[in-house]
Amino acid sequence: MAIPTHYIKKRDLLHSEKTPKATLSKIGREFLSLERFSDALDFFEKAQDRDGIEQIKRVALDRGDTFLLARLDRLDRAMVTREDWERAAQTAELGHRESMALFVKRKLAPPPGPAATEPQKEAELPGEAPLSEV
Repeated sequence: MAIPTHYIKKRDLLHSEKTPKATLSKIGREFLSLERFSDALDFFEKAQDRDGIEQIKRVALDRGDTFLLARLDRLDRAMVTREDWERAAQTAELGHRESMALFVKRKLAPPPGPAATEPQKEAELPGEAPLSEV
């Protein structure tokens, strides 16, 4: 079976309950061979093809494609490790894909918290606010 060239045919194949998993995997492999990685991942995910999904992960790491890596992370949080993110960011930087490397830096940055230098305000009890704040 040839890959669907029209988006409606792709949608119908992908979301039909009648499409066999073997067909979905085959189409995913065809998309993979054409380097249409996002489309391939759509079909591998629907077919629950772990081997195909692992191939997409290898491609994402080899190319520093953090978009694909983020899709894999949404699919299975345990699939993408911190080391994978760091490796992808480094590869992206080497490949002059600064926006993909920056995405990883933002993702791995610690969450912002209260600044340690700011003095903590004590909580006011109800009715204790100055009249200027009422």
